[in-house]
Amino acid sequence: MISRSNVSRDGHMIVQDAPHPRDEHHTVKTTNSAQQAKAPALPRKVLTLQELVEVIDMETQLNDGIALHKKDDIKQALVDFDGNMDVLQRYAKFDPTRNYTRNLISTDNTSYALMLLCWNRGKYSPIHDHPSDGCWVRHIQGTLNEVRYWNNGETLVETSNIVITSGVSYMDDSLGLHKIGNPSQDVDAITLHLYSPPYEKCRLWLDPCDATNSSTAVANFYSEYGERTQG
Repeated sequence: MISRSNVSRDGHMIVQDAPHPRDEHHTVKTTNSAQQAKAPALPRKVLTLQELVEVIDMETQLNDGIALHKKDDIKQALVDFDGNMDVLQRYAKFDPTRNYTRNLISTDNTSYALMLLCWNRGKYSPIHDHPSDGCWVRHIQGTLNEVRYWNNGETLVETSNIVITSGVSYMDDSLGLHKIGNPSQDVDAITLHLYSPPYEKCRLWLDPCDATNSSTAVANFYSEYGERTQG
């Protein structure tokens, strides 16, 4: 039986060297600084989709007063997620009549919604806000382009324009507005999005030259838990 004190946070057993017997004949062998150099850090555990959902479910329900973007465990879990397309394939639903599809993977309907977005080639979202506390985006496949804007009351001023080919990013309204899409004409793109809490509506801007002209859109899912919805 392993006591909790002998197990690290990441689940590895901590093995301590047994103390040398207090024997007058015992000789202590010394080492130089080079020999005492730290051993290479162990690689982080790669998370399956189920393990990722478990971390998200636990962290988003904690009443700890920590904002989503400051929850390091969530960001690290998204980084550590294996992105296995054999598992994600059931959620990866494309529709050639749409710019992109939103496919629900998991939600508790209160704290979070985890979804897979599938981007057709050369297609983008409209410029939009984030009525939830924020959104983490994990790259899965292809190339993404994110353009951010600041609303100065008259126009939407472009503040950044980046290409994403890997990694995790974060967005909320304190950082402005944005649009995201697939700039490639040859390869489809897929991203994993985590919203906390879930949202049903957001604002859209179709003309960045007119910040006063926005509309409200209902955020529907193209599929839920791998099954096509009626919407």
